[in-house]
Amino acid sequence: MCILCVVAVFINLQLIDKFFVTGNAASADLAGHNANGEAIASLYFFSMLVAFVGSLLMGLVAKLPLCQIPSLGLSSLLISALGIGSGLTYMNLLAVSLVGGAVTTVIAAVPPVRKFLFKAIPAGVKKAAPAAVGILMVFVMLQMTGLVQVSQNSIVDADAEEEEIVSVDTSITIYGTGDSITEKRWNKAEGEPVQSAVEGFDLFDFNAYNTKDGKKSDSYYPLLQTCMICAAAAFGFYLLLRKGKHPVTRSLLLATGLFWVLFLCQKIFYVYKGEFGYELDALWGRLWMVGSEDAQHTHLAMIMTNFAPFRVLSEGFDFSAYTEAGGNGVTFMIYGMLTYLGAQMAFLQAAGIEEENEGKATLANGIINIAAPLVGMSPVSVTPVSEAGKRDGAKSGLASVVAAIGFLVSAFVWIVPFFFATTTHYDIEFNMYGHYGEVLQYLTETSFIVADAVIALVGLLLIAKTVREGFEGDEIAVGLAMVAATFFTGNLAFALAAGIVAHVLSSIFDRERKLSIGNVVMLIPAIAVMVMNILQ
Repeated sequence: MCILCVVAVFINLQLIDKFFVTGNAASADLAGHNANGEAIASLYFFSMLVAFVGSLLMGLVAKLPLCQIPSLGLSSLLISALGIGSGLTYMNLLAVSLVGGAVTTVIAAVPPVRKFLFKAIPAGVKKAAPAAVGILMVFVMLQMTGLVQVSQNSIVDADAEEEEIVSVDTSITIYGTGDSITEKRWNKAEGEPVQSAVEGFDLFDFNAYNTKDGKKSDSYYPLLQTCMICAAAAFGFYLLLRKGKHPVTRSLLLATGLFWVLFLCQKIFYVYKGEFGYELDALWGRLWMVGSEDAQHTHLAMIMTNFAPFRVLSEGFDFSAYTEAGGNGVTFMIYGMLTYLGAQMAFLQAAGIEEENEGKATLANGIINIAAPLVGMSPVSVTPVSEAGKRDGAKSGLASVVAAIGFLVSAFVWIVPFFFATTTHYDIEFNMYGHYGEVLQYLTETSFIVADAVIALVGLLLIAKTVREGFEGDEIAVGLAMVAATFFTGNLAFALAAGIVAHVLSSIFDRERKLSIGNVVMLIPAIAVMVMNILQ
């Protein structure tokens, strides 16, 4: 659970780094690396500290085997739903998280309010939540491994004499194998982002990994092929070991071990053949990451010297630029809060928390989401990756405490990327000879293809949990509404709202079933989320 969570934190940082880093590692000069490295070191350090504190709270206060980390799911949801640009800033999004954390804490601290809200969530929504979260995990992670590719959506000017692309859906790049493969197969721009649409869906083709411009002369694609074999192997290992103890952990370790064996054999073979310029730079780069002048611990003095907490208080609530661009700050905060709270509720429901522990878990979530924005970190959620710990036998808060210790170690030494990182995006690989700042920027463009496959596996386990529980009566309509909304919008808050609306509608037409007051109360924000999402 700790390993998968650290990987998930790295993926989240690939998202938020884009607000602080200029250029990519392939094109940045030394001065750019210096500036970027300092920003990245600080973000990494506080991300791990937030994960440490959040998971420690969940383990000691709620006493549950659940981790809390800066969440890719929640970060990407807020960025895509609320938008960046047109005057909105990253600090504006952190303001939403700060207020959301305060509201969550108040809800948890007032038992009657908390019980009313949680009981107001229909049973069908609670059962469908794991499947909704699992669908998102599977869809995104399979793209990042490259097992599945999805092309970008383009907007074409229909009035032009010739077809002309006037804009392209360019969400912020998250690096993985998938972006390199789609670049070659659809001739898109380098670093194509993971998409949340179904256009251009296709399965992998091993021939694509051996060629460049029709010739087998590409030093990068043999490594991709190795990664793809090992990602697929992770699923195979799980199927073989699923009835034993710790199947998720063992599938991760065995597939990673296979990656290292094939990777080293491949290196030795191509060095022997004298082809592709294939050298051992990637291995030395990992050592440089841990022990050079650019290792994380050498940045600590700079991190503490430049630490500027509470920026969110002075900048996050300033919507003047957004207002000048035609937006409305009040509407933004309302929609942002509803989206934030809806998504958090979906994550909590997917975690399968029992009723007697809901209060403590919600309190732990609210507290960490007050602290995280104050140190400049993206919103924190109970991570669905915790399902891996449950599947492998985690039963108490001790699991979260152990994982939290791992996060604390990772704040100072990059042990997890040293062993589990696979490649970075095209033409960069993992060649990280250190100059101040350079290693850390390369690290932000790293992929964890085997771990991505295992996280996709965790998503499948969540879907299986919903299937095992099954639906009764109108719960079927509720479940279908949530799954469809998740698949087509990628928005958990919208999916939660769709499930609530479906429950109310089915109850209206069922004479034997009465609506509760809570259902009616929840219907109002649910409709608001759906309407504002469509208008957005």
